[in-house]
Amino acid sequence: MQLRRVATSKMTHLHRTSTSPQLHKYRIQKMVFCFLIRTVSAADRVTLRRRTLIGAVTVSALIILALLGGIVITAHRLMEVLDQLNTVSDVTKEFPSLSRKEGIVPEEVWRWIVAAKAAMTLNPQSAHELLSVSSDGKRLYQASSSSPPRVSTTETYLWCLCVASKNLLNTRAYFELEVTQSVPWTLGLCTESFNADNTPDTHPERGIWTIRSAESKIIINDGKATPTPYATPAKLGLYLDYARGQVSFYDSVARLHLHTYLTSFKEKLRFYAAVRVGIEETQEALISFV
Repeated sequence: MQLRRVATSKMTHLHRTSTSPQLHKYRIQKMVFCFLIRTVSAADRVTLRRRTLIGAVTVSALIILALLGGIVITAHRLMEVLDQLNTVSDVTKEFPSLSRKEGIVPEEVWRWIVAAKAAMTLNPQSAHELLSVSSDGKRLYQASSSSPPRVSTTETYLWCLCVASKNLLNTRAYFELEVTQSVPWTLGLCTESFNADNTPDTHPERGIWTIRSAESKIIINDGKATPTPYATPAKLGLYLDYARGQVSFYDSVARLHLHTYLTSFKEKLRFYAAVRVGIEETQEALISFV
């Protein structure tokens, strides 16, 4: 047993003696490797941080450029829209004068006129006793002789065979009427205070602006009964521009301008219609709002 210890001791000493330079070399290599690993890791971290920063800056720059691009595109589009609106505005400034120009009304002007369409109804209380208004206020008929007598009111026309609208107008308004071809008629606008029982409906200075039919032609009731070459239309359009003092009449089927009154209004206006009915009764509507 003593011999074994001696042998083991000698072997251990021999092993340490023989491996010490190798161990020392290994430790040095390990230290160099760890140093290199640390150096490389530090460099990688710096590189990674740089790349991350560059990436973030690049993305931010792209976002900013995209936003700026969107702003530029939006601003450009906005300018285009504004230019279009200005162009439309410049064009529509001409519409009032074009709406009263002789001849056919341009289509875009006609759409502008018709866009001001008003819902009109007749006032049955205003109708002369020989006239009758439909229950919806849209049509005027000759009253039947068999109908019971109607009680007159302060609104009823007693002498003039006419009727007025319920509507009082003081803005832009357009409406159309189908008019009879069988009896003469007078149509237009009058002031709220105009009374056809004691004032002729042929003088604009009295507060009434009308045209009438005679022998299938249109006559202007301008105080001189000015004739026109225009045939009595089956459908009549009436346009009011209160602010501009304009009352215009059209053949609405042909979009043909018939006549325009230009004045200044101090009162609200009513639609006014007078018809000449005969002894023979007719069942057809004399005037119909459409």
